[in-house]
Amino acid sequence: MRLTPRRRAADPGLVLARSICHELRPPMATLAALLRALEEAPEPRRSEITKLAAEHVAYAGAVLSQAAETAYGFRADAMPAETLRRVLPSTLATTPDVSTSASRAALRWPVHPAHTRQILTNLAGNAVRHAPGPVRLSAAVRARRLRLAVVDQGGPTPALHTALRRRTPPPDDRGLGLWVVRQLVGSLGGTLRARQLTPTGLAMEVVLPRYTG
Repeated sequence: MRLTPRRRAADPGLVLARSICHELRPPMATLAALLRALEEAPEPRRSEITKLAAEHVAYAGAVLSQAAETAYGFRADAMPAETLRRVLPSTLATTPDVSTSASRAALRWPVHPAHTRQILTNLAGNAVRHAPGPVRLSAAVRARRLRLAVVDQGGPTPALHTALRRRTPPPDDRGLGLWVVRQLVGSLGGTLRARQLTPTGLAMEVVLPRYTG
């Protein structure tokens, strides 16, 4: 009889630390780039760059605050709702190669600002890093739900299917971002799915109800 080693449960503290590092990487990299751009930008653009930098500082602070609440067993306080229009600029600054299309209704849709940024940053970042060709983010409202889709030229893989079914955090950074997305989408009462496109392509689709704060 062959014995298989018993899998140890993930250390919650280690998972939390890995999640923090993973979530802070994009805003910190973008913030560094924005500060470099600020030194060289002409005066009319400095206010725009400064505003984006401030949004990324606030985003990083929200990630740390959420982590502290998790570590101490507190329930995170509800954040005031913001429209998707206000959330998109700082999100897209972390992935400037992503094209965007959004309906007017979607831009006016109220969302949880910190969680929505994390969801879109992770999905768009994964697509840029792992899929060939252009990446597109679309947003629309249908059947009283906000529908967000990150579309790339790749396709579903066994690793992606595993990540979508995983009930516990992955043992390393592979799939950690998608695991975080699943937790955030679930906390907002939404759904996440991967859809293969014809003839080629992959859409990661998030459906969210209206967020009321």
